[in-house]
Amino acid sequence: MDFDEGEEPDDSGFGETSRYAAHLDRGWSLLDRGDFDAARNSAHHARRIRREAPDAAVLLGAIALAEGDPQEGLRWYDTALELDPEYCEPYVAAAQISFFDLGDPERALEYCDEALEMAVASAMETLDLHLLAAECEVSLGRDNDAQARLEPLAEHRLIESVLSQREPAGAGGDSDEVVVDRSEAAVEPELQHDEDGELLDHDERDLQIQRVLHFCLRMCRLWLDLAHVESALKLLRVVVDHYPSNADAWHLLSEAEFLGNDPRASCHAALRVYRLDAQMKPPDWVPSAAQLNRKIIQTLGSCADEALRELSRRRLALVLLIHDVPSIELILEGVDPRIPALALTTRAPPQDGESEDGAPLLTGLAIYRRNIMRLARNPEQFDQELRFAVLDELASALQFSNERRIKLGLPPLPAAGDDEEGGGDAEDEEPRPGRERRRRKRMHS
Repeated sequence: MDFDEGEEPDDSGFGETSRYAAHLDRGWSLLDRGDFDAARNSAHHARRIRREAPDAAVLLGAIALAEGDPQEGLRWYDTALELDPEYCEPYVAAAQISFFDLGDPERALEYCDEALEMAVASAMETLDLHLLAAECEVSLGRDNDAQARLEPLAEHRLIESVLSQREPAGAGGDSDEVVVDRSEAAVEPELQHDEDGELLDHDERDLQIQRVLHFCLRMCRLWLDLAHVESALKLLRVVVDHYPSNADAWHLLSEAEFLGNDPRASCHAALRVYRLDAQMKPPDWVPSAAQLNRKIIQTLGSCADEALRELSRRRLALVLLIHDVPSIELILEGVDPRIPALALTTRAPPQDGESEDGAPLLTGLAIYRRNIMRLARNPEQFDQELRFAVLDELASALQFSNERRIKLGLPPLPAAGDDEEGGGDAEDEEPRPGRERRRRKRMHS
């Protein structure tokens, strides 16, 4: 419904024809288009009409988060919870902001448990909350608590329903869409109807199924973080058997097979990733090879580390290779098909004049632009991910100390032993920043 911003509302009801609903719908539409100021105006109009309702506060929280202000977003989600403590959506959003944006797993865990104790979450929301809570517990070193939370989720009715279905033969094509054959499957109501009981259309049902598949992969990632490789492998093999065009599942299976000491199976899964990813058409804003070369030289030349600045200006400068993805030969050597950058070194250190600190002699850097593209939604994010990939890969290859990494704006590496399986709860230990950093990066990707 269209209306004038200065016009006073004459209907404060909740129906589709009400001014309140119109302001909210318009606000969400404007947010989707990136018009944050206009979306905020619509949200405030809706809030003036019904101050006791939480929906406008939820919209304002989403706007603040889209603008890159997680603290303001969290404040609005807390406002929504004060208005309606039994509204589940703000709990999930507040927990995600606390964990992923603010790095506060304790607070995120509180939001998750509060929502679960209210017993108002849907089956889909319950699954999401338990997984997020387990991620918080792993980040805090409470591995036994995370394991206890995960074990019953493998038999969650939504997961069992989705994994009782299959893609039709030949599904996938050039699209990421999940096409499902439901002819002989018992489909859960939440996969067929919305919260008001209305029947979902085909695309909406497939989005629900895709969401559950994403939950499966999150669960498998947690099992790998907990060093329960067999639990991850068991679920991943079912997922790729029923949904063979899901490249993300094959990618995680490749890692799991490697950790399970089967590098050949890992390579075969990685090749499936390579072939499926090749079907994805890159957006027009992805830089050309020449543009990427200039961006990398600029990144090195302006960074805070003298050794890296030298790589961009010495007579025998670092060789830069720009490719879309790693070659099949590298994948068969065990290189991650989705790695964004790869430092290239001599296979054997030189006999005379070894490089400083005995590190391998760095000869080049390969950048894989399609893999960086996967981490970005726009050109600005692409440039950020490119800078991180270049500096992180070179800092790792040259074995930089955490002090040097921090000066470059990189997170510190975990202390030795942080990723080893513990013998019990680590309630009193400091959180493990390395595990948290890697998991958060995976979630954002």
